[in-house]
Amino acid sequence: MKALRFTLLTLAALLLLAALVAPGLIGPKVEETLQQQLARQPNIEVTGYQRGWFGAEALTLLKGKDGATEVYSEIQHGPLLFTRGGPRIGVIYSATRLSGQQLEPALRRQLEAYYGPLEAGVEKSPLLLETLVGPNDRVTNTLHLLPIERSEGDQRILFKGAEIQLVTDFQGQQQDSSFQLGEFVRMDGHREALYLQSGEGSFTLDGNGAGTLQLTLPLVRANNDSGPLELQDVQLDYTGELVAQRTLKVQTNLSLPVIQSATPASALTQQIHLPAIGYDDLHHYLYSLLLTPASQRNWAQVFERPLKMQQQLDIETANGPVQLQADVDWAGMPRNRPVKNDKLFWLDNLSGTANITAAEQALTQSPLIMQANTLKQYGLLIENNGELTMHLEVDRGNLKVNGQPLPADLFILAMAGNF
Repeated sequence: MKALRFTLLTLAALLLLAALVAPGLIGPKVEETLQQQLARQPNIEVTGYQRGWFGAEALTLLKGKDGATEVYSEIQHGPLLFTRGGPRIGVIYSATRLSGQQLEPALRRQLEAYYGPLEAGVEKSPLLLETLVGPNDRVTNTLHLLPIERSEGDQRILFKGAEIQLVTDFQGQQQDSSFQLGEFVRMDGHREALYLQSGEGSFTLDGNGAGTLQLTLPLVRANNDSGPLELQDVQLDYTGELVAQRTLKVQTNLSLPVIQSATPASALTQQIHLPAIGYDDLHHYLYSLLLTPASQRNWAQVFERPLKMQQQLDIETANGPVQLQADVDWAGMPRNRPVKNDKLFWLDNLSGTANITAAEQALTQSPLIMQANTLKQYGLLIENNGELTMHLEVDRGNLKVNGQPLPADLFILAMAGNF
């Protein structure tokens, strides 16, 4: 018995010694590799680092378009890790939060719109990133967007939070990754202004934007001065392919199979194809259209960069289908050119074609009835067996409608109903 007791005590002591020694041996080696990977990212800069035996602390700057965001990381060394979800066996675990000291303006604006004014200090950070390096070199990054329950005036926001999980191997090769969006409700007084039912998605994206992404939202409801809107089974698909250095080919598909609203539209699908777009141009358009509030959007600045795009839009209505096909080659907003009184000077940098096809009733029994009647009257919309069509060609300022040259200013007047 004494020998067995001595053996057990010795084994326990060895295990305790291993648990104490391992963090100082394993953790720093893995940290060194991770820091080498970070050093290869031009938009990431480690500005502060302090290592201890059982872990480390780090300050990092994430550089964006209009500034940088500072984050604070607490790092634990394995083998025993105390994570947000409980004890785990692994090599490294880190929890990263916004430091509150420095935020890119667009990110601050978006977060404060829902979380209210952000305070300095990591304790109240609305974002939390957990990173777990497992014993099998499996790296799991989980970004948590924390829940919201906030009232301001007669507006109330309830959000159950979101989670994005990115899984890679130790070399950064992505494996199975997914995200979940919690239920979101915004109330304006006693009126439900916006409701999003819990949604989910999956993605396989490289750091360069190549890969795929799918998002599904079972139910979206909105209510404003234009009336109620309900969308069911919303599906968004994204595919990106690297075709040259810092250049992507992008394909997106949006499907709204069930629309209930004050408009005649009952379903919509949209496909957008970008044959080749540079990283900087893509970032510019995403930033301008998704992160900039509409009230602050300057369209001349939005379209200052070049864009090649093919689009197909199909709308089902109670009065028949409407289809738009467009092929656009936009060279960017002209620079250093005196505009004078030429409000259509931007057409000089535009080439492309567009085809519009619609059931006659779909246009003449819609809010576009005035424009449709004017365009029909002057032969710009061609009628054939209850179907209206129009073919547009633009070549550096020269416009043709249905094969016939037409001054662009007259066409704009016709579209506005002021021909």
